[in-house]
Amino acid sequence: MSAGRVDVRARLTRIATFLGGIYFFFYFVCPESMIEQWGIQEANEPISNGFIVVGTMAIGLGIINIISAHGSKVIFKRRGWQYSVALLVGFLAIITTTTAQWIESVKVSKRVHGVQVIGDFAQRIIEDDQIVSGRKEGIVKSVSPAGALPQVGARISALVSYSNLQLRKINSEVNESRAMSRLSQAESELLIELEQASRDLEASAIILTQIPRDSLRSEDEAALQAFSQKAARLASAFSLVMRKNASTSLSQRVYDLLYNGVFNQLGSAMFALLGVYIAAAAYRAFRIRSVESALMMIAALIVMLGQISFGKHLYSEMPAICQWLLEVPNSAAFRAIRLGAGVAGLMLAIRMWLSIESTSFTTRNK
Repeated sequence: MSAGRVDVRARLTRIATFLGGIYFFFYFVCPESMIEQWGIQEANEPISNGFIVVGTMAIGLGIINIISAHGSKVIFKRRGWQYSVALLVGFLAIITTTTAQWIESVKVSKRVHGVQVIGDFAQRIIEDDQIVSGRKEGIVKSVSPAGALPQVGARISALVSYSNLQLRKINSEVNESRAMSRLSQAESELLIELEQASRDLEASAIILTQIPRDSLRSEDEAALQAFSQKAARLASAFSLVMRKNASTSLSQRVYDLLYNGVFNQLGSAMFALLGVYIAAAAYRAFRIRSVESALMMIAALIVMLGQISFGKHLYSEMPAICQWLLEVPNSAAFRAIRLGAGVAGLMLAIRMWLSIESTSFTTRNK
């Protein structure tokens, strides 16, 4: 029974792989007109998104595999379990700080968006009044039970109330920023710019309260337009302040410590150690034992001399010879390598398409 179930699963896997390969093969080779005629164009995006989702699941499987493999190594204290502890601690630390940083960035984006909608709301009042009065073509959505837009005065009152609420929050945040820490010159300039933009918007909001409640006049539209521009300036200044504060937050500093202070430095140390092995491998490869190794040694010497000024002092045409070696023989060799790799990739794709490589899905004895 168990073997039968495994055989069915293997057969279904091969069928799904074969059909998926046929779909992408015909989508790649068929003309666009034929694809549109068959209706494949509309279905391609959902299908591609589905494959992306399935591929993304590999990230979760990789995380589970890392925790399972190294966790069992730590639990049973196998050889090198200390390195597994370091890996798991680093993995959990970077995941935690990245998640905290992402949550904070979402909060900052929402807060900035709450200020940005002030200018958009003012601009929308102007556009809706122009559409209602027939000065502009468009569609006005119903936002009230009666099926019509609220009066201009009511919308302006809501705009002024919302803007005043946001200004009070911004002023409170500015005061907290000034009181909590010692600010640098750049941070002080950003806060001064934000305070000036807040005062300008507050003064402009007072002018809006004098607009009549029925419709907008040309001077009223000009006042709303000026209010929208000042709101955009406030949103820009507020966004700079919030991004600056987020860059100095605890989660960002911990992330910088882990990524720039630990991860990048470990990578630099690893590549520095690889340099020793590369030098040793180059020494073994460049030993002249045959005509081919002699040609490779001569070409490498010319290329190295052509890259430095000392080579030009030895022979004035050395850089030109170096460039010719890189553009002609080297390019030809790389074309051959890419061609061979392409043929090998095509053969591997065909074997995967025909499930020749999927021996793990079968229960046949080897």
